[in-house]
Amino acid sequence: MKNIFFIFLFSSVVFSQSSNWWIYFSDKACSTDINLSFESVERRSLQGIEFDFYDIPVCDDYIKIINKYDLSIRHQSRWLNAVSVSVKSIDVIEQLKELNFVQEIKRVKTLKNSNKFNGSINLVNNNIYRSFINSYGPSFNQINMLGGVDLHNQGFVGNGIVIAVFDAGFTQTETLPIFNNLWINNQIVDTYDFVNNDTNVFLGSIHGTMVLSTMGGYMPDSLIGTAPGATYMLFRTEDSSSETLVEEDNWAAAAEYADSVGAHIINSSLGYTILYDDTINSHSYNDMDGNSTIITNAADLAASRGILVVNSAGNSGNNDWYYIGAPADGDSVLAVGAVNAIGEVASFSSRGPSYDGRIKPNVCAQGVYTVVADVDSTVRLANGTSFSSPLIAGLAACLWQSDTSLTNMELIDVIQESDHLFDNSNDSLGYGIPNFYQAFLSNLEIDAQFSSVSYFPNPFSNHFTLYNKTNNNITIDIFNIIGDMIYSSILNPWHNNLDLSFAKSGLYFLKIRENNEVFKIIKN
Repeated sequence: MKNIFFIFLFSSVVFSQSSNWWIYFSDKACSTDINLSFESVERRSLQGIEFDFYDIPVCDDYIKIINKYDLSIRHQSRWLNAVSVSVKSIDVIEQLKELNFVQEIKRVKTLKNSNKFNGSINLVNNNIYRSFINSYGPSFNQINMLGGVDLHNQGFVGNGIVIAVFDAGFTQTETLPIFNNLWINNQIVDTYDFVNNDTNVFLGSIHGTMVLSTMGGYMPDSLIGTAPGATYMLFRTEDSSSETLVEEDNWAAAAEYADSVGAHIINSSLGYTILYDDTINSHSYNDMDGNSTIITNAADLAASRGILVVNSAGNSGNNDWYYIGAPADGDSVLAVGAVNAIGEVASFSSRGPSYDGRIKPNVCAQGVYTVVADVDSTVRLANGTSFSSPLIAGLAACLWQSDTSLTNMELIDVIQESDHLFDNSNDSLGYGIPNFYQAFLSNLEIDAQFSSVSYFPNPFSNHFTLYNKTNNNITIDIFNIIGDMIYSSILNPWHNNLDLSFAKSGLYFLKIRENNEVFKIIKN
């Protein structure tokens, strides 16, 4: 069963026939150039990730030879060293097997789409707006339960972080007022439809529109997303009319592209479990081991390139499948389950562990009555881990903005360590519900431990103590969030008491001139 993790009343039966194949090559002998954007190289450089075999493109000479046969190439994969093709005759496959550079050929079989999405979406009563006195409106709870409001108040709204959104379509994203800020500020920088191989992603489904709204939406008193300042790439990887494994290939192609153009985060509210009409080619729970499916391998490879991969755990908790799907099973994937507004696990939220016994889901967020955009320019409530995942992805962008020196895997650790069940994890909630503001504060303390100075308390009220660990005098400068210096002093070795009672509440940056170390301090 292919799951778009979104509970919505939908009914259709679509029959499709596939002649799609992966052609795997034996080497990359004729390829040497690495074609990555400056942003992609920069992301890797900041995390100390070296280039390797997976960054070298598929051999173009092999592509030219393959193209002489009666087939069409759907996608190329440098990570898999393969091409995904469609053929009209099995004879072509037999001919390709004879090529000395072809290592293996795997078929994607034809399946019926016999699955339905069942559930409900509830329109928000406008009277709910009046119960909140802040600009988050009814979306306050889904952000505040994650410590997101406090993190936003420190000025971290995702600026400088690029989120690639993989979904089934983004209908009306180009026209809905909730996305005006994204368009006006040029925060949607790329679109591509990996199903139809064009740039029009504003079709196919409203699912991606609602997912995007939980991160990038900005409509005061109705819905403010978890990362309204982030930059977005919108990729359609899911064909809702198809039920073959070919969508996994689209996902892998999108992940490679996201890597090459410099995305920092992938949010995917898509997943794959069992395909009932093909018991031979279907996934089983045994495949949820982090290594067996194309989509999970692609997700882990994306993570190895320095991308934070956030994926819905799934909506199978109250059906026969029960467990997480792929790629949520990936060992480097942050899988997100769903809870209700008071932190209780949603009955539909897919459970762990992974087949090999790892904690899954990793974290949880509100996926019951989540506030999302509606096509009539208002908001509605929706259920599903489709919406808990982007809540986490957006706040991860804000946290990463606060410290871009973190690697993607360090970011996962910081997030998980802030979870309310970190020391008592389980198969329903994983490590629990994270508190991104506490993760931010904890990361400040970690920074201080490995520096030439330590300081406490942080946050502080009017005074704080700075301990100069060196044997020499040092000069410190303190800047506000817009870069104005508000304080400067020469400090002796040992303890120094600083008086910042004159400063307003907020985030400040403390810089040591001698070694250019910079630390974040917060005044209450």
